[in-house]
Amino acid sequence: MHLPLMWLTHIGVVVLIAGILLCLWRMVKGPHLADRVLAGDTMAMLVAGLVIVLAVKYSSGLFFDAALVVAILGFVSTVAFAQYIGAKKKFADIPAPGSDPGDAGTGEGGAA
Repeated sequence: MHLPLMWLTHIGVVVLIAGILLCLWRMVKGPHLADRVLAGDTMAMLVAGLVIVLAVKYSSGLFFDAALVVAILGFVSTVAFAQYIGAKKKFADIPAPGSDPGDAGTGEGGAA
């Protein structure tokens, strides 16, 4: 491997690992579920990028298949979490059984 390519792969690995650590921090600290999902999706793409950089470093085509699997799993998990968040929000918008839909915040049963 040429010397500039070797240095670029080392720099790429360090930058991608730093990005993965920052995404991991956001997943732990994220104030909302959507922040955690976005950090997980970004982390999956960074891991796929890391696998591709390692494939270039070690001159192996097998790593490209692994990067493809990581990217597909990241996409599928993001779609699954989006479905979960959507269902959770939809469930929260349904009024409780026995409540009057006419008393939308008036506190007087909807009658004026």
